[in-house]
Amino acid sequence: MLREAAKAWLTAGLVLSLCILGCRGRPRPGAESARALAGASGAKIAFDTVLQDFGTVIEGDKLRHVFVVKNPGNAPLLISSAHASCGCTVAALKNNSIAPGGTGEIDASFDTHNRVGPSRTTITVESNATGQAHATLTLAANVERLLALEQGYVRVVTDYGVPRVEKVWLTGKLVGEASPRVLKLESQGRADTPVDADKDPILNALSVRPIEEQAGGTVKKGLELKLNGDRVAAGSGKVTVATGLAKPEKLELQLTWSVASTLQVEPDSLRFGGGQGEGHERVLLVRSKKPNFRLLWVRVLEGPFAAAIERPESNAVFKVRVTWNEPPPGKHAENIGKLQLISNDPAEPKKVVELKVTNLPGPRRL
Repeated sequence: MLREAAKAWLTAGLVLSLCILGCRGRPRPGAESARALAGASGAKIAFDTVLQDFGTVIEGDKLRHVFVVKNPGNAPLLISSAHASCGCTVAALKNNSIAPGGTGEIDASFDTHNRVGPSRTTITVESNATGQAHATLTLAANVERLLALEQGYVRVVTDYGVPRVEKVWLTGKLVGEASPRVLKLESQGRADTPVDADKDPILNALSVRPIEEQAGGTVKKGLELKLNGDRVAAGSGKVTVATGLAKPEKLELQLTWSVASTLQVEPDSLRFGGGQGEGHERVLLVRSKKPNFRLLWVRVLEGPFAAAIERPESNAVFKVRVTWNEPPPGKHAENIGKLQLISNDPAEPKKVVELKVTNLPGPRRL
């Protein structure tokens, strides 16, 4: 009897242990679906495509594509921004909030002006999407140039009396069909100092004409810019060219130009201080690139100054000693004077140098 009772107790314990182990390993009803919902909770973001390739296009084309945005999540998708990687691209949100299962749009435009060859631009989309707060959309194209100038800016520099020529060539698939013609040559200054077209200095200094040259069996077309070099001056400007084509109809070339003087004055202006212990004399050094240079005369045009030439002994560097005659007591405003240098230099035979006095003492108290 005892043996049978012990056997029964052992059998019952074994069955109970197996039941406990089995219950621990078996998932509770609905546990898997709860975990799946937990993993998919929140807003999600997806797109019909993240890359729009326009293929080969023409420079200047304005391309457009509408990206479709989807929310496969179970909470509203809130898009805070969609910003482009460069100024050539604009992204406009049509929907800032997209309901679960809903769709929205991002209207993207791509301006190909001045972008030649393989070109890519991106749009970064920021949202509350779970696990993907930042998404990237890409616009791509191979931009083919129809017609352009090889460079959009040129600098023309020379010395007085030395003409200078610069050439800028056309490039693109329509060079052979183009017939360039100069429409306008104009100076460009600050907006608050417009240039009088009748007195435009660039017109007296620079000339521009279309040119053609043979090169390797093909014809090169472009512009020739000639700086006369017959007066000391400098400035900036713009050339507008008609192409003779429907597209592009016009081209523009930005430029700066300068004619350097052969006369050299160091420093280019004199400044005197009004404090105690500061000297009232300054020295100018005057020389020229021209041979047999002579500084003939100096004279004070304005201000309380005196000047005299110290002639060179062995070279053509002249010294001009300028003296400031101290103003009467009580005069403390800045003094500005002018000194004229008269020489045989053809570039600037009558050169004017500014003379300034600063930090003058205040009026004396009685």
